[in-house]
Amino acid sequence: TRKTRSTGSIERFPLPAQFIVLDLETTGLSPYKHEIIEIGAIRVNRDSDHHESFQILVRPDVPIPRHITKLTGITQQMVDQEGKLLIESMAAFMDFIGDLHLVAFNASFDMGFLNKAANDLGFAIENSYSCALEASRAAWPDLPSHSLANLSKSFDLFQNEESHRSICDCKRAMILYTVAAKSVNDEEEAIRARRAQIRRERYAATVKSKRPRSKASAD
Repeated sequence: TRKTRSTGSIERFPLPAQFIVLDLETTGLSPYKHEIIEIGAIRVNRDSDHHESFQILVRPDVPIPRHITKLTGITQQMVDQEGKLLIESMAAFMDFIGDLHLVAFNASFDMGFLNKAANDLGFAIENSYSCALEASRAAWPDLPSHSLANLSKSFDLFQNEESHRSICDCKRAMILYTVAAKSVNDEEEAIRARRAQIRRERYAATVKSKRPRSKASAD
């Protein structure tokens, strides 16, 4: 987990009262060679079942490859008719996320594209962020696969909705991150509490051993 701004928490995977789960669809894997074609995000209210969502198609400078359309269902016609310019899309996205903590399933991928886009447009994304993939690996190390598709299948998450569309993947990542983060944070808090107890017991034993013996006990 990388923190670019303090969340006021010592937890490895923060779960603040409000945070953002985001997902991108792109024309490829490299932020230096490929482009964002869809941004999706959910503004999560941790203690409520009501969340706000954001979804926007982005018009790339080059045509969408056929294999990307096959993977995501996003066609060139869709972005031509409904897509916004990157500068408009990023401005709307930044308004939506504010300064909230960010969560992405594969954070290095999504943040790589977002940071590159922001840099090209002359600004920076300074939000702290966490990786739901890292949280799932920490919570369930014995699972054979931690891909979003396989985790969603294992936990039966939104199996009837479109995979590789940003909002559906956000929903899946939101649940996986929330459950995994709570599991890891609770376990690590228990470990910290146990270590603190051991330190107190050792300190008490040290103080007791340093107390001078009375004359009677010495005799």
